[in-house]
Amino acid sequence: MIPIAHYLYEISFSGYYQKKDWQNWADQRILKQTIAEEWLNDISLANSIEMLSNALGDLLISERFEVKNRTPSSDAIIGYYYLMYLEGKFSLQELLLKSGDEADGGEGASVECEEFYAISSQLEKDIFLMEDTDFHRKISVLYEPFGKIAQQQMEELEMY
Repeated sequence: MIPIAHYLYEISFSGYYQKKDWQNWADQRILKQTIAEEWLNDISLANSIEMLSNALGDLLISERFEVKNRTPSSDAIIGYYYLMYLEGKFSLQELLLKSGDEADGGEGASVECEEFYAISSQLEKDIFLMEDTDFHRKISVLYEPFGKIAQQQMEELEMY
């Protein structure tokens, strides 16, 4: 079983998907069915992240019990932050701070929040790090596993 509700919630909670994106996603699936599933209708009508969460609520609960070895939501959300950074929607400082906040208050990221905050502090103290290729390589190595999670989830969402 693919935890599609988790994938949809995580991409939306991160901000990578906006209201129009999750509504469009649901609408495309509704058009493919002869009788639309109720939760898809609810997603199509969801006007906020809270409404989306309510629409996905029962599925999120069932997926927690049915899907074993599910990737922590925080890892996926950090992956979406990284993709937004790569797309120029976040600065590196925003990426680090949002990642630290998610790792600190989210669902148990695989990297401790202190690591993101420590890199952010380094960057604040030395703005020339932005020109350092070793520093950029360190950022890439840290974030690539998160980005792969987000990419894989997006592929699953599109194929659903």
